[in-house]
Amino acid sequence: AAPRAPPRASRTQAGSPPISRSAARGKGLIDFRRLSRRQVAGGLAAGMMSIPLSGARAGQTEQDVQWRSLSDAEWRKRLTPEQYYILRERGTERPFSSPLYKEKRKGTFYCAGCGTALFSSNKKFDSGTGWPSFYDALPGVSVKSAGLAALVGLSGEELVCKNCNGHLGDRFNDGVLWSTPTGLRYCIDGYALRFEPESSSGSAV
Repeated sequence: AAPRAPPRASRTQAGSPPISRSAARGKGLIDFRRLSRRQVAGGLAAGMMSIPLSGARAGQTEQDVQWRSLSDAEWRKRLTPEQYYILRERGTERPFSSPLYKEKRKGTFYCAGCGTALFSSNKKFDSGTGWPSFYDALPGVSVKSAGLAALVGLSGEELVCKNCNGHLGDRFNDGVLWSTPTGLRYCIDGYALRFEPESSSGSAV
């Protein structure tokens, strides 16, 4: 008989991860094609700093870059393998693998791809799921349209950077389980983010 496929995992499960892609093997990443990453686990549904961006091309500033027109090859040059896998291939990191999961300092979380401000530290909370979680986002985050399953809380809405369209994670409407002010949970891949702590003057460094 044909061997059985490995069980799928979800964003709310912190158990053994699925098989990772060869390109991401050993880097704490999960193969997006092998898991239903927007399905909430039964009970829940029922009831490192990121590495800075590489420099712009000669004679070109980051402000001049047309992010949505960058080729796949250009993105690969700009991003680390982890960042590329998450942002451009819609991958999912292994739960509890990102240093930003436990980041508690005041500051701002930026897109690791283009530097757009995405989340403020004062909206971050400990969800216990293994991924950095927030209950609200800055204007740089865009929510992609989702089907009926997302509307009734059985799956998440995909989140992307509004500037470069890089994949960030998913938004769930189960925030009530953590008593979040918005009733939402933005479940984000830490490798998609770059954190800048707040300076003594009260602004991001």
